[in-house]
Amino acid sequence: MKTVFNKLIDVSLNITDGVHNTVVDDVDGDCFLLSAKNIKNGLVNFDNNDRRINDAVRAKLNKRTQMSVGDVLFTTVGTLGETALADTNCNKYEFQRSVAIIKPNKEIIDSRYLYYLLKSNSYNYYFKSIATGAAQPCIFIGNLAKTKIKYFEDIAYQRQIANILSAYDEFIENNNKRIKLLEQMAENLYKEWFVRFRFPNHENTEFENGIPKGWEIKRMNEFCYVTDGTHDSPKPCDDGMPLITGKCISNGFIDFNEAYLISAKDHEKIKKRSGLSTGDILFSNIGTVGNCCIVRYNQEFSVKNVIIFKPENMIKTAYLYYWMTSPAMQEIFSTQTNGASQQFVGLTFMRQYKLLVPNEEILNSFGESILPIIDLKEKIHTQNINLIKQRDLLLPRLMSGKLEV
Repeated sequence: MKTVFNKLIDVSLNITDGVHNTVVDDVDGDCFLLSAKNIKNGLVNFDNNDRRINDAVRAKLNKRTQMSVGDVLFTTVGTLGETALADTNCNKYEFQRSVAIIKPNKEIIDSRYLYYLLKSNSYNYYFKSIATGAAQPCIFIGNLAKTKIKYFEDIAYQRQIANILSAYDEFIENNNKRIKLLEQMAENLYKEWFVRFRFPNHENTEFENGIPKGWEIKRMNEFCYVTDGTHDSPKPCDDGMPLITGKCISNGFIDFNEAYLISAKDHEKIKKRSGLSTGDILFSNIGTVGNCCIVRYNQEFSVKNVIIFKPENMIKTAYLYYWMTSPAMQEIFSTQTNGASQQFVGLTFMRQYKLLVPNEEILNSFGESILPIIDLKEKIHTQNINLIKQRDLLLPRLMSGKLEV
């Protein structure tokens, strides 16, 4: 199959980046001004916490970027090379200068094919090599546009490759939707039992001082052991153990790709302090506060910038996890943060914080209902990790022609 070389600009109708000028936020606006942090794992992620602008401002910015569905989005500042396709929500957002918008010439190159091409390791290494800046690496739009790309000339063949890789991404996305539905089921059950107090046999339960009789108010350190990760800053190394920080925790799981490696010596030192085991809960308490996950100890790692909760069994873990991730508690954690440049929640505060503890019968019943959901979420997440590995192994072989369609 014939391949050709061209500059990225030669296969594109337009390459630009997001706005460089100051944009005034509009708290009542129904559109969003996003940045590189909103592009991750091939998706554009945003919510009501992101910067809001009104539609008139978005339309004005769009005159410059000309962004539309199918354009390739590429992060150029900070975390380099995160890539996504502008989706059907793109009429609700524009970007700051940390994101490039590439509009492929669809007579020459397929949008999805280009998206996967730029995701491949060879281009990833290249983009890192041309980046400037130490603290905040950056790729200038001019250098991005001059990047030479090697691609298959036959656009139908490009689409065949994109279809294969897209099938993996669709499977992964469907799994993510399943995980979200399972999470909603668990959250609704927690709310029904412990917010509305509609737990089994609640009709026949006596209440004292507003809580069911036999339930207790306990300090966190009475409910479980509470500690935190290392306070040191171990040096990165090329071969070692992952150091998990708060930024590595998202959507209830650990993203090991966000971690850097530390030496086995540093790991053993941190391990003596933290001693992680299955059923522990990690809580990000510095920077982004409140992200939580349950530890499934199938891999060695160390932790920093997290508080570790160690319930004595998975029943208590299940209850505590959904207590911590409930909207009410997340709101409390966000209002209790300290620090000017970087927000944090202190270990002492968390140890002394009081929580409502149901009686053993209700606690066990909740655990019996929730633990199968937690286990199924973990299995689906593991399946996604394997699918990502398979896709990423296929990607360079398909793009190089070593594996024919």
